[in-house]
Formats: sequence, structure tokens, C-alpha cells
Amino acid sequence: GGRSVLSEKFNRFLHFDPKRKLVRAEPGVTLGELYNFSILHDLLPPVLAGYPDITVGGAVAMNIHGKNHYKKGNFGEHIHQLNLYHPRYGEIICSPIKNTEVFWLTVGGFGLTGHIISVDIALQPLASKAVLVEKHKVDCLEEAAKLLQDASDKTDYSYSWHNLNKSNNKFGQGIVYLEQHKKELNKVFPSSQKRSRINPNKSTHWSILNGFNIPLMCKLYYRKETWAQKKKIVDLYSALFPIVSKEMYFKMFGKSGFREYQALIPTEKWKKFTQELKNVIEESYSPISLASLKIFKGSRKYLNFSGEGISLAIDIPNDDRSLDLFGKIDEIVAKNHGIANIAKDSRLNAHVAHQMYGDQYQEFRKELRKFDPENHFRSELRKRLDV
Repeated sequence: GGRSVLSEKFNRFLHFDPKRKLVRAEPGVTLGELYNFSILHDLLPPVLAGYPDITVGGAVAMNIHGKNHYKKGNFGEHIHQLNLYHPRYGEIICSPIKNTEVFWLTVGGFGLTGHIISVDIALQPLASKAVLVEKHKVDCLEEAAKLLQDASDKTDYSYSWHNLNKSNNKFGQGIVYLEQHKKELNKVFPSSQKRSRINPNKSTHWSILNGFNIPLMCKLYYRKETWAQKKKIVDLYSALFPIVSKEMYFKMFGKSGFREYQALIPTEKWKKFTQELKNVIEESYSPISLASLKIFKGSRKYLNFSGEGISLAIDIPNDDRSLDLFGKIDEIVAKNHGIANIAKDSRLNAHVAHQMYGDQYQEFRKELRKFDPENHFRSELRKRLDV
């Protein structure tokens, strides 16, 4: 007896205030379209995820982050105002200073408070259209985290890549990428407007990635990156949307696909966590196709993937071993007072979410049910998390 509403056709820019650097967009506007609009006015959205087809509405609902969380936080921190529709209340205008409870229930609230009509996004001045990328070799996850933390104040974007298929003292060997805007190189690149889409119908039927070739692929990638130039210049679009043109990586997992785990661990627990992570990965014999770190700064709110610490993302082929491994990672994340990214993991249940998010889980559940006691907006996620 329910209805499903598709909002991708709500994709207009409704208003632009150049003096205040505010743009009002409907929820179906994509981040790629938001980027292109902003660039025309020498502005830039402060937070962008790694793929341009993600929508503004999705960015609000999952309160996404980019490669610059340490400096810019989550997407929701740059929302000036939200216009929301709920059958019980009609149209609601909310912001960090007006109807604040509804605002923070909506930002990172998985679309459970109503239909987003429009989002007012605060843009920032465009620093440059060119980005200098500097690469540094590291031998382990601890070394990478320290380098990222030491460089976080001096760089615009930072992240890392790691090979978790190595054992002993080479576990976590990888590359740290430090990126900075370079205005003097503006003429090198135009405002790039590449377009690329993942076509799920063209995935390989069988997974090309397995326990034999994933370690080999990671080894070859590491060699390629260490042999290449330490510094390079890339256009801004490529820097902000690094997954564009690399969609083949996802197709190589075949019809069964892959699973991703992303955890945020307090800095003081990082060493202990990485030691325990190494043990469970080695015991599982699961091939890790990708691992990456980012530095986070801020506070936790409800079920948002936010706070202070070090973020680790792991990709693995979707099979029975992945479920077993992720279950074990749940345990060590919770034990080290970390949280898992709910937006990345359709496996997480209410018990695990409550265990990790604690009082924030209970508070979100209570406030959401108080706001919408009839549960007008339902989803598989809401049922699974019991909120």
C-alpha cells in the first residue's frame, strides 16, 4: 500500500546569490552538475564525493564526505537551509538555526524525515583549476596515518592507498597522496567536464578479481605508483572525482559485486586497531582489492559517519568470506570505540549500529519516532536498523 517517489527529475537550480555565494538546488541535481555550475562562477562546493552522479539529495541523506574532511567536514556543515515536505506537517523550512532538530534529523537521516524540496548550499571561492599531487611511499598503516596527520594542515586534499594482502612487516604497504590547489597552473587545464557512467548491464558475468590476481594487481599498482613521477599536475575535475574513467574496477567484480567496509577509529586506538585488523585479515584469507585512509576532524552526530580519528575503507569481493571477515571487523571496530559507515554497508543491523553508535543511536531513534510516529517514510535500511 505504499508509494515510491523518484526525485531525479527534480533537478533544477532554483536560485543563486553571488554575493552570499549560496545556490539553491533541487535534490535531483547531481554533484557533477553542482560542480559545473559553481565553476562557471569561480566557486566550488566545499565537499564533494568521488563520483559526479551522486545527487544533492543523496549527499544530504547520507551526509557525505570527500578527501578533505579534516578541513571541510561533512556535506551537511555547508548547508544553509533545507526545504522539506512531510505529509503530517506540510512544508518545513529548517536550518542550523531554525527548526534545528528537524534539520539534523534530515542531514544524515537516510531520507526518513520527508521529501527534500530544495537545498541551499554555501559555496567557497575557487582556489584553482589545477591540483598538484605529491606521492609518498609508506610501509604500514601506522606510518601512513602519521604522515596524513602531519600534512593535514598544509594540504587541500589527502588520502592513501594500501596493499593489505601482504603479511609480516609489509602489511599496509602503500602510497600517501597529498594534494594542493595551484593557482599559477590554472592555464594548464580548462574546467574539465568529463562524463562517464557505470552501466551495470555491462559488468562481466564472472568475477575477474579473485584470491590469486587481487594480490598481484595490488603489487603491480604499487610498483607503477612508486616508479612514476613523485609529483604530477591533474585537472580539478579529475582530482575531485577520481572514480571517473576507472569504472572498470567495479565491473571486474562481476555479477556478484563487491562489499565495502568503512570505519572511523579514534586516533589513540589506531595502533591497537591495525594490529587486530591484520590478524583477522590474515586468518580469513580474504583478498583485499583496495584499502584507503583519510583523516577526520569534528564531532559525532546521530548516525552520521563523522567525528575525530582515522578512516579506513576496505573493498573485497562479495562472497561468504567477506561476510565472515566483516563480522569480525565489526567486533574490533566496536571494541576500539569506532563506528562503521552505515551508508557503505547494507549488512549492518540494529545490534551492531547500537553497539557502535551508542547513545547517538538511541537519540536518533527516539527523535525520529517523535517527529514521525506514523513512520510515513520507510525503507529497507530503516527496517534493518530498527529506527
